[in-house]
Order: sequence, then C-alpha cells, then structure tokens
Amino acid sequence: MDTSAMFNLTYGLFIASVELDGRKNACIINTAIQTTSEPCCMTVTMQKSNLTTEMILKKWNFSISIIAQTCPLEMIKNFGLRSGRECDKFAGVKCEIDNNGNPYFTKDMLAFMSVDVSSVIDLGTHYLFVCKVAEAEKLESGKPMTYADYRTLKAGGSLELTAPQPAKKTYFCSVCHYVYDGATPFEDLPDDYVCPICGKPKSFFITE
Repeated sequence: MDTSAMFNLTYGLFIASVELDGRKNACIINTAIQTTSEPCCMTVTMQKSNLTTEMILKKWNFSISIIAQTCPLEMIKNFGLRSGRECDKFAGVKCEIDNNGNPYFTKDMLAFMSVDVSSVIDLGTHYLFVCKVAEAEKLESGKPMTYADYRTLKAGGSLELTAPQPAKKTYFCSVCHYVYDGATPFEDLPDDYVCPICGKPKSFFITE
C-alpha cells in the first residue's frame, strides 16, 4: 500500500483544551469534523498518550479552537510540540473560559466550540470522541489554517494572508431559516420587509 496517498487528504488545525481540578491543558489536533447539523454533533480524534486526552476522559467535555492562517507559528509549537506533563503551556497565554469551565482562544482563531463527549471509540493508538456541540461562536473572518499550511510555515515558507476581520452578524428567518445576504445592512431594511421565502416580517429574523 502506498501510504503517501493519504497525504492528499485535507486536514484542519485546531487546539483542543480542557480544565480539570484547576489544571488547564491543551494540544494541537488535526481531525475535528462536523458529523450532523441537527443535533449539532462532531467527531474528534486524539492520541491516547496525550495528557489532554487523559483529562478529557475524566471530564467528558472540552473546547475546540479553530486556528486561523494568521496564527503565529510559536503558538502552534507551544501547544503542539511541548508536553503539559513537563510545562505549563498556558503560562503567558491569554484565554477565555467556556460554560463548561474549559479554556479557549480568541486571537488568531476563527471560531470555537464547546463540546460534550457522548461516546468514545477505541482506535488503538487514538480515541475517537463523538461529541455534541453545546456552545459555539464565530470570532473572526478569514481562512482556517490547514495541516498543509502548517508544514509550509514550518519549512520556512509563507502564506498569502488577509487581515482578520470582526465576525459579521448573520441574520436568518427563525421560521424557514432563510439567510439574508442582501447588499443593504439588515438593520437598515424598512420595517415592512418580509422574508422572501415564507413571508414572515422582519421581527422574525434573528442573528447569530
């Protein structure tokens, strides 16, 4: 078997973070995938040997931060190449806390999710966590960093970057889920505006 064929698969780059008994830890992962939208569920694969994995198995919830292309390589090295058994990865690093008490990151991150583990599948060297998304927020507009991007940066290359922008509010109809994408800002639409799909008035639109 030509295992190099697997190099053509696309992977993202994420930080999985957890807090347990007053201790924070996190590690870089590359397999976090949405599996269903209703209910909103994800699968996350992590190495058994990671301290973060061991902590998640005890707490059964954690956070996932989606790394943007603008993220400094040092941030990725800190959480990907050092062990939490030997150092405090969070020393000098700013983070926020989700509703489960787990840390997550906002700078140079596109979004974060807080997930609850519903089941665990043993894959030999790794665990596959099947998770329900309990909390999520879009943080910046930009491009997610892929594992291929990381290899490019690690080799001394550079990426074509766009400056991160504050997350834009998205308005959608609470009845039919139509997403407004017109040129006029939703707030400036007239009061008699109605959903073009189901005809509900402007008051039925909500933002995320």
